[in-house]
Amino acid sequence: MLVIVAKAIVSLICVGLVSILLLYRTQIEKWIARQNERVLLGGVWAATRLFPFIVIFIFLGFTPFSDLDGFYNQAREAVQFKMVYRDFYCMYSPFFPYVNASALWFWMDKKAIILIMIFIEGGALWATNRYFQTLLPAVDRIYKSLIYLLLPGSLVFCVFGGQEDEWMWFLLIGGYLVWQRTQRVEWFGVGLVIGFMFTKAVFILVGPALLFLVPKPYRWISAAMAAGAVCLGGLYYFTEWLWLDQPLYEAATLRAPNWLSVLTPLTFDTLHAGAKGWNWLGLIITIGVGALLAYRLRKLDFIRAFSAVFVVVYGTMMVIQQSAYSSYIFIFLLPLTFAWIDFRNRREVVIFLIFNILSVVHPSVWWRLKSPYYHSPADILAQPGYALDYVLQIGVVVCTLYFLRMIWVKSLLLTAAPR
Repeated sequence: MLVIVAKAIVSLICVGLVSILLLYRTQIEKWIARQNERVLLGGVWAATRLFPFIVIFIFLGFTPFSDLDGFYNQAREAVQFKMVYRDFYCMYSPFFPYVNASALWFWMDKKAIILIMIFIEGGALWATNRYFQTLLPAVDRIYKSLIYLLLPGSLVFCVFGGQEDEWMWFLLIGGYLVWQRTQRVEWFGVGLVIGFMFTKAVFILVGPALLFLVPKPYRWISAAMAAGAVCLGGLYYFTEWLWLDQPLYEAATLRAPNWLSVLTPLTFDTLHAGAKGWNWLGLIITIGVGALLAYRLRKLDFIRAFSAVFVVVYGTMMVIQQSAYSSYIFIFLLPLTFAWIDFRNRREVVIFLIFNILSVVHPSVWWRLKSPYYHSPADILAQPGYALDYVLQIGVVVCTLYFLRMIWVKSLLLTAAPR
């Protein structure tokens, strides 16, 4: 209960700070314009990431929990040079535990993994500023960086939870930046495979959509297939089919919130949640929605089009996949903040902040209720905690759908706008 209250308080403080940024936007942007961009961005990142880490985990001695237990146990095996999948269980991609293990060489503690997550998120923020450099002026990018760093979703999931979800966005736009620097689209294809090897299997869900967005896709896909063949061959050699079985097992785990967790009690379990068919249908819908939007945006500039497709793909996955839960907001929070939220639109901002708060609070409520899954309305009403959990689930799903529709409409309007 203490953790839920703490996250709620932190979320409200974050919302208050973001509100100050919004209320005094003109003055703050004038101040930003007088500052050194790199120094300001680095200073605010240190103040909102390293400082809370030092206070919470060093001075107060707070012990991290949640997914960090799994990350730490896997990293301890990896630091002993054991083989992923074969010698220890891992639901993530093969290189993921070894990245975490690199932190344990210096500090054998779960807190070291949070620290490495903080630095990687800092890299993702830097890369996002580079990615949107031609689309947004420097003042606008830094202003949105300040908002992002103070959002409940980014602060709590990164510093408190040590989540890795933003790695997917980071590695994809990192591949794009290499492609632009070298003028070789093949590197973007290799980047897709590298991302798959470092994050999780769902990383490749955006792949089919890229076929409509990347120029000369045959060069991109050829490089991806060649690099993928080498990586998959190595995985099979060392682990046989364990590299596929363990992540797929994770995909069959029932979580919340998503459309099944919300509708199952209302339909008295007639949907048969947990059936493998829902996994495959969810994958088809997620890939199909992303590919359809990419096709519709194929003539739009890549920066805008890809940021829209990325959010839509993983936002759809967040509500459609029965193993999804609200921390997945961290996957697409960076592009959503930078490209698609109109911070002068009061309704969008209010819903965006509510979305952040609900996504932060719900996982703690759900886990502390022993991960309930409701099969009838009576289950929801069995105790007040269940009712609260279910209301939070509905809120997260509705907010996700709101932003999916918003981005779909906004991005298609851009294709119709005169250039």
